[in-house]
Amino acid sequence: MQRSIVLSLAATVMPIASTLHAQTPKPAQPVNIERAKGDLYLISGEGGNVAVYVTGAGVILVDDMFYRNADDIVAKVATVTDQPIVYVLNTHQHDDHAGGNTKLLEIANVVAQENVRINLSDIKRPYYEDTPGTPIGLPNITFANELTLHLGGKEIRARYFGRGHTNGDAVIYFPEERVIHTGDLFLARSAAANAAAAGKPPGRNIYVDYVQGGSFLAWTGTLDGALQLDFDTIIPGHGPLATRADLAKFNDDVAAMRDRVGELIRSGASKQQVVTMFEMDYGWRATGCPPSPPTGGCLQFQQMDALIGELRAR
Repeated sequence: MQRSIVLSLAATVMPIASTLHAQTPKPAQPVNIERAKGDLYLISGEGGNVAVYVTGAGVILVDDMFYRNADDIVAKVATVTDQPIVYVLNTHQHDDHAGGNTKLLEIANVVAQENVRINLSDIKRPYYEDTPGTPIGLPNITFANELTLHLGGKEIRARYFGRGHTNGDAVIYFPEERVIHTGDLFLARSAAANAAAAGKPPGRNIYVDYVQGGSFLAWTGTLDGALQLDFDTIIPGHGPLATRADLAKFNDDVAAMRDRVGELIRSGASKQQVVTMFEMDYGWRATGCPPSPPTGGCLQFQQMDALIGELRAR
């Protein structure tokens, strides 16, 4: 179903800086670029996967990793084309995907679902930032449900199918290449990781950011929407290139995990019993995790009360 397009154009680029924390900035890790399909490239190595779409009139990026990676991403793009970066599309607001916005706004427009800009304008806690205090770049073009870009004879569509990882997750569709970029709505695993999970209950190592509007219940319906698109290749939020079948399996596994945990919760299980199931069966970390502040590797545990509340009320 076609939905309305809503654009919000800022008169000026408005990156905002959060209060600087007294900590040493992390050095950027090396990033690599490889051809994904046709004129579409993949930059990976640190943070979320970045898509690079080369057209005759400029380059479109999907995501821009951490703030510290922005210069390296621009340099990597220059190794495959002399075209300038014209647009950056954010799949969501987490700083491993949108942290480079501030620097990219100096040379390009940044596009995101409208909730992404709202979330970045008012960072709530618990919200994990890899390096708190780095500048936050606000998207200067936003959309509600669907936006289409035409550049250099190519078409790129951004679609919002609903909540999941956050309340602003966009699926970016490259119809000519039959590729989608899912952001963290879908995380791909290597063959070795899939083999290690064999024999365990169907499930996935997802993160529902409830403070930023995420939903475990809505996640699979959102992926159902993405699966309506005509694609055969996926650039996931993290991990290697994947296929439509991989996404369908991921969606089924998330549903199976959600239903199993939901049944446990509604049977009267304690929070500790739920946490133990996630840790033992699905590999979520809880042991050694503080309840706060937001801590890398512990975010799922730190929002467990919200997850239990959502599934109990189902």
